[in-house]
This record gives sequence, structure tokens and C-alpha cells, in this order.
Amino acid sequence: MGRKLEDMKLIWGLGFLLGLLALAQEADDYHARCARLYQQGALESAQATCELALVSDPAHRPTLRLLARIHLDKKELSLAETYLERLGEDVEAPLLRARLLLLKGRPREVLGLPLPPSPEGRLLKALALEALKQPEEALKEAQGLPPTPEVRLLLARLHLATGRPERGLALLGSTLEERLERGRLLFLTGRPQEAIALLENLLPEISGRPEFQRQALSTLVLAYLGQGDWAWGQAALSQLSTLENLPGLFLARTWPWLLAFLAFMILILIGESRIEPLRTVEVVENPLPGPGSLYLFLLLALLLALGFASFLGKALFANGLALLTPYQQDQVLPSFYLALGLLLFLGLSLWQRRRLSQLLGPLEGFVEGFWVGPALVLVLLAYGAVRPILGLPTLPLNLLAFLGLALMEPFFRGLVPWVFRERYRNLSPYLSTLLFALAVPGPTLLLALLGAGLLWAKERAGSVFGLSLGWVVAGVVLALFPTPWLRRF
Repeated sequence: MGRKLEDMKLIWGLGFLLGLLALAQEADDYHARCARLYQQGALESAQATCELALVSDPAHRPTLRLLARIHLDKKELSLAETYLERLGEDVEAPLLRARLLLLKGRPREVLGLPLPPSPEGRLLKALALEALKQPEEALKEAQGLPPTPEVRLLLARLHLATGRPERGLALLGSTLEERLERGRLLFLTGRPQEAIALLENLLPEISGRPEFQRQALSTLVLAYLGQGDWAWGQAALSQLSTLENLPGLFLARTWPWLLAFLAFMILILIGESRIEPLRTVEVVENPLPGPGSLYLFLLLALLLALGFASFLGKALFANGLALLTPYQQDQVLPSFYLALGLLLFLGLSLWQRRRLSQLLGPLEGFVEGFWVGPALVLVLLAYGAVRPILGLPTLPLNLLAFLGLALMEPFFRGLVPWVFRERYRNLSPYLSTLLFALAVPGPTLLLALLGAGLLWAKERAGSVFGLSLGWVVAGVVLALFPTPWLRRF
């Protein structure tokens, strides 16, 4: 009897083992199908097949890994995190966790993970460095990786960020995402007609994929309008407005300028309300110009400088809107600053030549420039440290830009405070600071801060010579810094 019982236990044990093997085999079969579907890009079908594999074996590690990847690709972060928890300690867990952190916008934590020195580990480290605005370091990490579509797209973005978009253009392949990126790079490198043709052909293929449509239409809007094709540009803009909240996007980028403009207008209204009617007429020889003349002079200089920037954009990139276009803007904006500074200085020399020596101030004040220059550098570096957190633009760290800002000093710190003091009295410093921030395209909050500091320095020195020298000193000092380091600011 005892022997029969032992035989029965053996039979049941073998049956249970065979059942487990059958379930494991079934899970392996489902996982193989899931992997094939995933490679084909059929994420929904792959997910359903992987879930069948887990029915057979809830702890099937290859399937748990693949399901985590599928949900990461679909941006379903909570589900991906659930499968990662079920996976526990696994050889691929750091890689999957790194992808999850990148999608959550926490790239710094990725660099702290024990990523293996495999191609995927290096790729994820390069993606984290890219997100941290360190394109040179990211490029070093990504060089030599197997040329998958994800790697090629990353290299294209990194070459663009380091000012060599042509190299990225040569690397791109024929996948949908790469053709979309090719169209963008063709436009940015000054080949808008090729970009338009490519993106127009892509539009039917990306219907139903809003993220791709937004990128294609954004490039097409700039390409059409930059070529002067207003009808097609407006049509593309109309399509883009159905996918993107354009007013919200506009406000997100211009809110500092709009706040400064509102403050400026309120101060103007307060200042005008304080002016009493004149009871007597006093004849003054060579009177100061009024604020209206000041605004017209500044507007004329801005329009001429914008015309020069548009001409330069057409000459370099066949794009009249280069000043508003990523990458191209970095090449054109310093020349725009220089043109605006030259126009304001030369115009002031002709318009107010009798007052020019008073506007410039005594030459003895030039020594103030030696401390203003380093102070400007420190302010710029401090701003660069907080700028990414606030999502604000940067000042072009180019010597041409600093020369232009130096040439603007006689106008913004010479004539403007003088005119405003004559009419608005104690409101003059605030109005002068805000006008500088409003009139000069760039980081409005930074320009308002710099305008206030420079006006205080000018009152102390009694001269704008020192301030002009300070801008040049700041530009020369920053030019000595390594370019990769400066790009972070």
C-alpha cells in the first residue's frame, strides 16, 4: 500500500512538472510572437500577445521586460512602472528605469543609475546629457553607437545643438521620424524648397499622429512665411491651430515682455496724469525732444535693424524670418544687435549732435567700465544658472551682440532718462529701465535687471563711456570661455 502511494505521488509530481513546462513553453511561444509584433511597430497587438504570455506564466521575465518597454513607448508611465516593480531585480531593470525617468523629465537621476556600458546604456546616458543641455558631452557618449533610428535622430539633434546641422543631415535614414527630422534640418540649413517638398509629401503619412503633424506644420509655417508665401503660410498656420494652442504658446513665450509692457503703460498713464496745464509759455532754445519723438526714433531704428536681419536671413538661409527661427536665430541675432546699436548711435549723433558731449558724459568716467564689465559677466552667469528652471531665453553670448549693446548706451542711458526726467520726474528711472527691456529683443527680465543696474552705475559715474566699455569688457571676457561651457547659459 505504501509503495502504491509513493508511485502516485511520483506520477502527480511528474504531471505537475510537465504542466509547468507546457505553460512555460506556451509563455515562450507567446513572448516570441509578442517580440515579432513589437519589432514591426504593432504595439497594441504586441501588448495583447504579451498579456496572454503572462496568463500562462505571471512571472515570465522576458515578457515583463517587453511589456514595460511597450508601455514606455506608448508613454503610459504608470503601467510601465507597475511592470518594472513586478520585474524586481533584473539585468535590464536599470535600462528600463532610465527610460522611465527620462519620460518623467528627471534626466539627472538617470546619470546616477548603474547603467551597463552596453549600447543602450550609453544611449540612455547620452539622452540624459542632452536633456541637461550638455550636447558636447552627449555627442561624445553617442559617437560610435550602432546606427539605429533612435541613435541617428539623437546624433542629428546633437549636431544641430553644437552648430553643425549638416553632419546630422548626412546621418539620417528613411524611417518616418527621420524623414520628418530631415525636413526640419533642410529648412534650418537654408534649403527651404527641399524641406517644403519633403514635408508636404509626408503630411498624408502622418495623419492621425498629432505629435508628428505639429512638428511638420510648424516647420512648414516658417518655411512658407520665410519665402513670402503668405497664402500657404496662413493655411499651414490654420491647420496647426487645430493641433496646438497657439495663443497659449504665444503667452508662454512672451509673458515677461507683456508684463513689462503693461507696467510701462501704467507708469506712463500715472506720469501723464501728474502733468499740470501750462499757464505761461516759455521759449527755450534747442528744447529736448518729447517722448513721442523718442519713440518714433527708436521705432525707426528697430524697423531698419529688423529689415537688415531679414535681408541677412534671406542671404544666409533663404529665410526672411531667420530672427524667429531656431538655430538660424543664433546666427542672425548678434548682427541684429550690432545693427540696432549702430543705427541708434549714428542717428543720435545726427539728431542730437549739439547735446552729444552731454549725453556721453565726461571721459573721466571711463574707469567705471572696468568694474561694470566683470559685474555684467557675473549677472549673466547667475541668470544662466536659473534660466533653464524658469524656461527663459538667453542673451546671445557673441562679441557682436556686446558691441551693439555698448553702442546703445548713449541712447538708453543718455537721452532716454534725460527726456523722461524732464516730463515724468521721479518715474524716469523706472520708465527708462522698462523701455530698454521692451525695445531690445531678448530675455526681457534679464534686460530689465541689467537696465536698472546700468542706470544706477551711470548716475554714479556721470558718464556712459564706462558703461559702453563695460559691455565690451564683458563680451571679451565671455569670449575667453569655452563654447561648450557657455552654451549652458
